[in-house]
Amino acid sequence: MANQATHRQIAVVLEELAQEVEALGAKLCTDMDIAMRHMDSLQGIDLIAQKQRSLAALLEADCPMEQVEKIAIDVLRERMRMLGTAH
Repeated sequence: MANQATHRQIAVVLEELAQEVEALGAKLCTDMDIAMRHMDSLQGIDLIAQKQRSLAALLEADCPMEQVEKIAIDVLRERMRMLGTAH
């Protein structure tokens, strides 16, 4: 039970961080010069937020292995699959 609470608390923090990272990316995109010169980095910021949300959902899932299959980011999904079969 305590482990579930801890996972839920971690998931909440991951979601908060994802929102903060996305807000940072959005703020940087308002400057077209920055957006044009740093598009790859801005996309990287978005990917960080997506990964954080995927991990948060995984921590909150009743069935983590089913949730792994719902991860939209191929690299992260494959990594989680490997970790799931390693135990």
